[in-house]
Amino acid sequence: MPELSRRRFLQAAGLLPLAAALPKGWLAQAMAAPAGQSFVFFNAHQAAVVREATARLIPGPDDDPLEAGHAGAREANVVRYIDVLLGAFAVSPPRIFTAGPWSDRSGGDDNYMETFVPLSALQDKIWRKRIADLQITYRDGIAGLDAAAGGDFTTAGPNEKDQMLSAAGEFLDVLFTHTIEGFLSAPEYGGNEDLVGWKEIEWKGDSQPRGYTPAEVGESDGLDPLVPDVLVAAVIANFDAAALQIAARRRGGR
Repeated sequence: MPELSRRRFLQAAGLLPLAAALPKGWLAQAMAAPAGQSFVFFNAHQAAVVREATARLIPGPDDDPLEAGHAGAREANVVRYIDVLLGAFAVSPPRIFTAGPWSDRSGGDDNYMETFVPLSALQDKIWRKRIADLQITYRDGIAGLDAAAGGDFTTAGPNEKDQMLSAAGEFLDVLFTHTIEGFLSAPEYGGNEDLVGWKEIEWKGDSQPRGYTPAEVGESDGLDPLVPDVLVAAVIANFDAAALQIAARRRGGR
């Protein structure tokens, strides 16, 4: 069940909102560099800690025997996605959102998603604050994991890493969100290397400008669920109950 529940969650999560990216050229150079030798924000040790931590959140074949044949955060190079996000304002003008309208993955004449749109003054202010806060969160979070490990998180065993991550509080929440984003986002944002995240959930990726044929639209109802519908319904019900509780608190209720 651990393997099935993880894969089912990734299918249900879909493509979460993308966070940030670097301009065409710089990111391509970083992606072409040997693994571990090119980072925008992290130093080599920080990158290693994030790589090992995210590999516990979405383990791959080298992290968990149950994941043989399934890519994880390590294979998707999620650490690069997070590094690109945290270093988004290392260039001028800052680039956050891909322009589109499509990539060249489905017959397009060019990958327009490698071009990024400039920010408005308000967007610039909001995103600079957001990224600055995330940089602090990661610096402190990485230092906290190292301290919990007695000096170097990367040298701890799998069970110890899991225990330290479970006690990481807010940092774990941020890291988990970015791990999912980096695993499933468009590769222009730095992660999903070789489209392994999309292949893992059997998603064909962005379809424009080709689109879908009438047969693909009308005859396919998608993938069969990996867990019974009753279990999926129970998970959704729990989320709905939690949402109602949050809404009640916001209205001043209990």
